[in-house]
Amino acid sequence: MQEYNKEVGGIPIVFDHGGLGYSAYFGSVISRLVDRKHYVIALDRRGHGRSTFDKADVFTYDEFAEDIDAQLKNAGIHTYNVVGWSDGAITTLSALANPSTAASINKAFLFGTTATVQETNATFSNTSVFSEFVTRCRTEYAQLQPDADFDAFAGKVATMEATLPQMTDEQLRTIDGSRVIIVGAEHEEAVNLNVPERLHSVIEGSAIRILTGVSHFAPLQDPDQFTAAVEEFFSL
Repeated sequence: MQEYNKEVGGIPIVFDHGGLGYSAYFGSVISRLVDRKHYVIALDRRGHGRSTFDKADVFTYDEFAEDIDAQLKNAGIHTYNVVGWSDGAITTLSALANPSTAASINKAFLFGTTATVQETNATFSNTSVFSEFVTRCRTEYAQLQPDADFDAFAGKVATMEATLPQMTDEQLRTIDGSRVIIVGAEHEEAVNLNVPERLHSVIEGSAIRILTGVSHFAPLQDPDQFTAAVEEFFSL
């Protein structure tokens, strides 16, 4: 876990990255927020990035949410904001639907999230951008965890993503939408395009925003637009 501008105080903005990746994928957004004097925390989920990989682990979004909440509480942080991207957004959505973790989250910015496996674009894994992404992740993982097996790690992520999430509308309706914004991308290729509006309609009181000219990789493609959206939401 990396903290920036802790001396600023207030409620930190915690960044939860996408599947296979790690916190550095948010680097351009984080650096902008740090320059603007926001208190920011970057972390790597279980098995990802610099976090220890255990071949015996079974990955689930609920487990990830509980990990993050426990890690932050152990650091003395009992209330936090979250920017979640892809698997990080699903992790945050799971946290919001669980009373034991939802109480810690002040506000949540959910980019590229789904509530069910069926809301994922089934052709995404066949795209050239996905292949390029996996190749990049493999190289980075070897540098970050030279003793870990990327194929074993990626297999755990793939198994999780093929079977989870499976959140019901009843679960989603328990979420306090006044604390949530559902964020989509104009050229989203990993999530079905109707999903942001559907989640917005089910999570009563939530806000919605569609980022223009970008895809599932918006934090890399247009960090200025992404940062502005984050700042605007957390300033409300």
